[in-house]
Amino acid sequence: MHRICAHSMRIPILASLVMPAVLSATSVVHAGEDPGPLAFAVVVTATRQTTRLNDIIADVTVIDREEIEEAGPTTLPQLLSRQPGLHVIDNGGVGKNTSIFLRGTGNGHTLLLVDGVPFGSATGGTPSLHNLPLSQIERIEILRGPASSLYGSDAIGGVIQVFTRRGTGPAKLNAYAGIGSHRTAEAQAGVSGASGPWSYSFAASSYSTGGVSVAADPVRYRITASSVPNADADGYRNTAYSGRATYQLAAGHEVGATVLEASSRNAYDGGGALVDAYNRDKSRVYGVHLRNRLSEDWTSTLRWGLSEDNATNFAPARTQFATTQTQWTWQHDVRLPVGSLLLAVENLDQAVTSTTNYAVKNRTVRSLIAGYQGSVGAHSWQAALRHDDNSQFGGRSTGSLGYGYRFATEWQVRAAMGTAFKAPSFNQLYFPGFGNAALKPEEARNREASLNWERGGQQAALTLFDNRITNMIPSSVAVNIGQARITGTSLAYGVSLAPWRADAALDLMRPVDETNGNRLQRRPSEMLKLALSYAPGPWKAGGEITAIGRRYDTTTQTRAMGGYSVTNLFAAYQLAKDWAFEGRINNLFDRVYENAWAYAVPDRTVFVGLRYTPE
Repeated sequence: MHRICAHSMRIPILASLVMPAVLSATSVVHAGEDPGPLAFAVVVTATRQTTRLNDIIADVTVIDREEIEEAGPTTLPQLLSRQPGLHVIDNGGVGKNTSIFLRGTGNGHTLLLVDGVPFGSATGGTPSLHNLPLSQIERIEILRGPASSLYGSDAIGGVIQVFTRRGTGPAKLNAYAGIGSHRTAEAQAGVSGASGPWSYSFAASSYSTGGVSVAADPVRYRITASSVPNADADGYRNTAYSGRATYQLAAGHEVGATVLEASSRNAYDGGGALVDAYNRDKSRVYGVHLRNRLSEDWTSTLRWGLSEDNATNFAPARTQFATTQTQWTWQHDVRLPVGSLLLAVENLDQAVTSTTNYAVKNRTVRSLIAGYQGSVGAHSWQAALRHDDNSQFGGRSTGSLGYGYRFATEWQVRAAMGTAFKAPSFNQLYFPGFGNAALKPEEARNREASLNWERGGQQAALTLFDNRITNMIPSSVAVNIGQARITGTSLAYGVSLAPWRADAALDLMRPVDETNGNRLQRRPSEMLKLALSYAPGPWKAGGEITAIGRRYDTTTQTRAMGGYSVTNLFAAYQLAKDWAFEGRINNLFDRVYENAWAYAVPDRTVFVGLRYTPE
């Protein structure tokens, strides 16, 4: 199923919507641990178990490898920004600091997983999206709605899980090379396959761009003939590799390992006109698992994972902020006469290394997780409970409950409720002169209902949600003073009738700080996202339109930022059985707009490339 979300009405760029609705679509499914090709119609993130699409209660989108390849040189934040319910901000283009707002929640309210391992900054308390290369990613699953009952802290708005490349079938090489605007160049190559008890995938990539000037916005910098501060382009380069290997010990027993490492150099504006400000990021994620089918109905999975997010800034003095997260999980999946049971224990250690002297640099979270899901006839359900014992603030218990009823062959109604929380970050707790060690976790309570329809190659959904967040911690001060309520309506429609594929989605939200009635910072109330693709014979062409409504850059509803729309086009031609020539134009109409106040965005960009993908 393919779906796109949108929010509209007062969007000032509605005139552009009469252009061809060209947007590469996402597959709406429900997910967790990489279940393989979408043809199997199963996902994992929504339940932590491999589950059939028709049995899922949650609101999930899956982005498969085909859509990732259509994105061309697009970054992970840019690709996510085209998805339903997501508003993504980058401070000046590719590789820059990125914020993500899922269903109107805050930047720290989305949990990012890479092959099941939490990945982000414990000092900032935010996911680290900007340094993960799309070339190393096989599949992305987006779970909307609170998920702390399955994953613990941070999942107030939802979960984004990234899966690295995987191998099946005979050994085969794949490669891609391309060039484009702003001195952008990308090259990648990999090998994958399976032989006997082994399956494997290894890949490497390189990406570089001259970028645009982050400080090119005249609103903020008042560029004059006598003063042009930091007017140079701020480039970015990234090199990465990934690997996955699995060995079948015996029928129902396997051991496997994954690795993803990315290193980057990112220029930005800071420290004055004569300062060459830049940072170096290094991201690492390692994972090892042992899976054993203990009986026909009982599978045990033991996992170890390690993620590192290391950022060093040079503007003008050297500062470092590094997070290491080490996680052990032992999960048991038990098939019952009716439904399936999940039982798991988890241990997460977070450690901070920094040039800043934090009073506390480590914390440990020990967790117990239980879940139950199933379906009988027209009825399906999902329930989960989790208790987290955090060494900094004690225990928190969260839960969720969902129910679906198929009252006709083509119609299903769903309802769900759940609680979630976010632990304060190390900056909020211990940053010198700012932190407050007495902070409590932010807490959320969400209710939602949806009506879903499906016929042949068409799908449609109407979702209503109400998420209330208490003990909010504002970005400007480390105290629990805030309370927010985010209500919203999402409409989605998708149709796939070869050779055509189209998707449309509209998200209408009211994200309000209830302590003063102001709109939450940088959250739009309307988003509209459209997609269309056409694939006759050796050709494939299409595009995307994203329209974002008015926002405010401050918590006091000052510095209004106008709405905008962006249109992208892509095309590919199959030159031979294994070879394809691809092209993409981003920001077709050369729109000038802002994601964040006074930070520039790239103008119209063109990129072409050659892909080798043997069948």
